[in-house]
Parts: sequence; structure tokens; C-alpha cells
Amino acid sequence: MTPFSFTGNAGTLLSHTVIPAGGRDRIRVQYASATSDKAASLLVFRAPVRFTTVTAASAANQTVVNAPAYIGAAAGDILVLFSMVTGTGVRAVVASVNAGAGTITLTANAGLALAPGDTVHLMSSAAQIPVGAATKEVNAPTVFVVNEGPGLIEVDGTASCRINLVAGEYS
Repeated sequence: MTPFSFTGNAGTLLSHTVIPAGGRDRIRVQYASATSDKAASLLVFRAPVRFTTVTAASAANQTVVNAPAYIGAAAGDILVLFSMVTGTGVRAVVASVNAGAGTITLTANAGLALAPGDTVHLMSSAAQIPVGAATKEVNAPTVFVVNEGPGLIEVDGTASCRINLVAGEYS
């Protein structure tokens, strides 16, 4: 088992962190800490439910990802773009899909250069914990598990929020 720890970006409306995992890595989150200024904020744990494979290079500074749409692709879907070469992932949101052209257009630049063979994962909420306008910590032998693929953890806010730390192990 290999340990990991990640922090999220400091955000106003959203802070998130991607826990990268390629192949058959299993992610076990054992600790999470988040802070928000929003009374009804939630710490949301997302796991992949579908994926598609990148077919042609896409630059980090563009919104178009060259990949066939996964089944049921729609505007507003939350994705993790995963680079097999760097072993990193980034959060993205779908703006539109062009099934005929084999492209997915994002609401903002990809933030990660993609190459053929990289993956695009549709993420779905698998669990959530109320945070409120406070700092919330959760720990247990297993708080959240992703059996295959990357994990995504988010907290929302009104003017200030942050994923302080997420820690666990790959098994």
C-alpha cells in the first residue's frame, strides 16, 4: 500500500482536489479536512462512472478534447481529465459534445495537455458530508473508496473555501 496526500486549490465558490489513479489502483481516503464560509456547504466525494479515451492531442490552453463522447454525455457533466504520461488529473466541466466530430468541449481551458491514450472520466457524486460555515474533519480506516480510476473531492463556498488535506492510500 502506498500513501498519498493532496491539498485543494483555495477557492471562492469551489475548491477541489483530484486524486490521480491509473490502471487498477484502488483509492482509500482515510482523512479529509475542508473549510467553507457557506452555511449549507458540502464536502462531495466523486467517483468515475464512465470513461472515454483521448484520440488526438489536445493542448492545455484549449477547451476542445479529442475524444468520442461517453454514453449519455451532456452539458454540465463533471469530468476528470487524466494524463497517463504525467499521472495527473484535472477537473473539467462539459459545455457541449459533438459526437460526429468525436470531441468534447469544456467550459474552460483543459489545464492539462492530453495525448492519445489519456482518459476522460465522467464523475458522479458517491458520498457527501455537511461542512457548513466551518472546518470539518473526517477520519476512519476508510472514509471513501474509488475502486478504479481517479477520485475527485470538492467543497463549495460563497467567498472562501478550501480542501485543506485529503490523505489515504492506494491499495
